Amino acid sequence: MASTKHVSVMCNEVIEMSKLKKGMTVVDATLGGGGYTLEIYKRIMPGGTLIAIDADITAIKQFEKDYSEIAKNIQIVHSNYSHIRKILKDLNIERVNAIVADLGLSSDQIYKTDRGFSFMNEDRLDMRMNQFNKLTANFVVNDYSQEELTRIIKEFGDEKFATVIAKNIYKHRPVQNTKFLASIIVDSIPDRVKRKQKIHPATKTFQAIRMEVNKELDHLKIFLTEGINVLQKSGHFSVVSFHSGEDRVVKNIFRANARGCICDVDMPICVCNNRPKVRIVTKKPIKPKEKEIRNNSCSRSARLRVVEKL
Repeated sequence: MASTKHVSVMCNEVIEMSKLKKGMTVVDATLGGGGYTLEIYKRIMPGGTLIAIDADITAIKQFEKDYSEIAKNIQIVHSNYSHIRKILKDLNIERVNAIVADLGLSSDQIYKTDRGFSFMNEDRLDMRMNQFNKLTANFVVNDYSQEELTRIIKEFGDEKFATVIAKNIYKHRPVQNTKFLASIIVDSIPDRVKRKQKIHPATKTFQAIRMEVNKELDHLKIFLTEGINVLQKSGHFSVVSFHSGEDRVVKNIFRANARGCICDVDMPICVCNNRPKVRIVTKKPIKPKEKEIRNNSCSRSARLRVVEKL
C-alpha cells in the first residue's frame, strides 16, 4: 500500500486535457507522490514511454518503493524540470506528446519530513527541494538583508505586511527553527487581520522563503519555454499552479508563445520568430470543483492552464 499522503490536484482534469493514447511519450515533470504518473501510465501503456522528473530524491525513492513494478517500466529522473531538454536528449528522445506539471508543494514534503516546509513543527530551516543545493532557508532568514527579505516576502508571498515581518525577523536573529520563525510572523500581523484570514498567518512568508531558496520562478520560466520547444505537434502542455506569481508566469509565457513573440516576458534574449508556437486551450484557467475543495482544502487556490502545440 502506498505511504504517500499527497493528493494530486485536478488529476481528472489534467489527464482529460492531455488527450492521452496508448503508445504516447509523456513527461510528468513533477513526480511527487505519483498521482499524475500512475494515471498517465494506465493510459499510455502498453507501448508508451513515461518520463517522471523530480528534484526531491526522497520523493523518487518513496515512489520506487511504493510502486516498484511500475517504476521499473518508466524513466525516473532526479533533476529540476528546467532541464527537460537535456533530460530528453540523454534519453534519446526528441519530442513528447504531452507534458504535465503540478507546481504545488507535496503534502509528503510538509508532513513527512523535517526539512522546514511546515510551520507547525520545530524543524530546521532548510526548505530545499533538492538536498544537493547549497542555499537554505537558514541562510535566507539569517543572512539576507532586511530589504532583501522584504522584497521576497512581498514579491513571492503577496504578503501585505512584508515590511514589518522582515523587520521583526531581522530583529530576532538568529532564528533557529521553523516554529520560532512562524511565531515572529504571527506576532507581526495585526489581530484584526488574523481573525479574518482563512490560512495560517505564516503561510505566505514560508511560501516566499521556499520559492527563494529553490529559485522556483527562474526554473519555471525555463521549463515552460523548453517544454513548449520539445512538444510534438498537437501535443498538450498542462500546468497546475497555486500561487498568483506562478500563475502569472504560466499565463504570460503561454500567451506570448501563442502570439509568436516573447519579448515582453522576462527572458535573457529575444527569441521572436513571429510565428505562434501554441494554441491556448484554456481561455480562462480551470479551477477545482467545490467537491474537490471540500475534500482537499489545499486545492482551493489551484489553477490549470493548458496549451496545444501548433
